[in-house]
Amino acid sequence: MAAKKNSSSSISYSDLVAQIKNKQFAPVYLLHGEEPFFIDRLCKMFEDSILEPEERDFNQVVLYGKDTSVDMVLANAKQFPFGSPYRVVILKEAKELKNIELLDAYVQSPSPQTILIVCHKYGKLKAAQTKAYASHGVVFVSEGVKDWNLAAWIQDLASQTFNYQLSPQTAAVLSEHIGNDLSRIFTEFQKLQVALPPGSEITPAIVEKYIGISKEYNIFELQDALGSRNLSKVYNIMLNFTMHLKENPNIRTISMLYSYYHKMLRYHLSPDKSNDALRTVFGNLPPSIIARNVSIANNHTIPQLTRIISILREYDLKSKGVDANNDEGELLKEMIYKITHV
Repeated sequence: MAAKKNSSSSISYSDLVAQIKNKQFAPVYLLHGEEPFFIDRLCKMFEDSILEPEERDFNQVVLYGKDTSVDMVLANAKQFPFGSPYRVVILKEAKELKNIELLDAYVQSPSPQTILIVCHKYGKLKAAQTKAYASHGVVFVSEGVKDWNLAAWIQDLASQTFNYQLSPQTAAVLSEHIGNDLSRIFTEFQKLQVALPPGSEITPAIVEKYIGISKEYNIFELQDALGSRNLSKVYNIMLNFTMHLKENPNIRTISMLYSYYHKMLRYHLSPDKSNDALRTVFGNLPPSIIARNVSIANNHTIPQLTRIISILREYDLKSKGVDANNDEGELLKEMIYKITHV
């Protein structure tokens, strides 16, 4: 299908994926923003979808900002395609391209026989620099997934991209353990494809076996045990963490616990207890999990939460070497003991 112009100022990821699948292409694309994952995924889709494999040798070129120049980009964009409806020019690492603004003149009058894709990761271009792309092509702004929505995003990724079933609890474990590293999350699912057929359920046992996150000894279970004051479980997990500090470094454990207790404090301090407000505080989780978080929060007073957060701040500094000589394992034991005795 011939390239089409899209005059919208910005487009969503899902809409752009749909356009690529339907082979509805614009003459120029600007993919920019702080989150590299979505830009990499879209760039890969463009590479694999615009031209047929036999057309790519003569009509598809990939340039890298640090190794090329504006003149080289323009020279490739202005070439005529050979045996293909159009030519594809992909500029990666565009942030490293000197004088990138000199592309604007071409973008304002792009070749109808070329599709130019500018991939600008780890930062957005200024609004003035995006006007030409918005007027004559398509602009996509790549933003990271918010922490409160990460578990739900992981569930969607599992089902829509990999055709796997994933419970909210397992998604929460993955989000807590891996964090907002979208590329790593995607890679972990790719690895599972070797062992699991489409349609499989990713259970905690599978996560433990293939991703390396223990179904019993993980930060999500530690949070739950602390919140419900299950001291026996707390100390079992704590001792396991001290024996596997490489997989469970104190800095990450403290960061996760800080977020956990800070959400409870936000819940208490917020006058709005509506369902939408609760999802904003605790995350885009199923109602049953949010209800449990509310129950745990209600079992803690504001002074208790304030004290626990203070302890976490203290041991965050100590874990970074401030006024502390103890090893990580001893610091973790001290911190957990203090939290459980607030």
